[in-house]
Amino acid sequence: MAHTFTTTASVWISEYSKHDGTTLQEIDSIDGVAFFRVGADMRKHGYTHVGEADVTVTIASADAITNSKVSSLRAELEKDRADSQMRQNRLIDKINKLEALTYEPTA
Repeated sequence: MAHTFTTTASVWISEYSKHDGTTLQEIDSIDGVAFFRVGADMRKHGYTHVGEADVTVTIASADAITNSKVSSLRAELEKDRADSQMRQNRLIDKINKLEALTYEPTA
């Protein structure tokens, strides 16, 4: 069963944000802004504080969270396998090039 609560969050933009003081006066979506707990000082991470928000949060059920975590771990495993395969292919390529340099056919 999901759990819902309402809280206040700080609204920030990153140093890479396309927004400025003018464009922020006209936005109507959360694109380009980030939410952190009130009191978090994100300035040291390159963020600029731009406001506060009342946020309603709905936390998924425990089963849904577990399934989501398993899905994330499977994606991480796939990425690790792909990265490992690329490293192995580079090593095999180096071995093949070295062996080609020293190959002497028999007469």
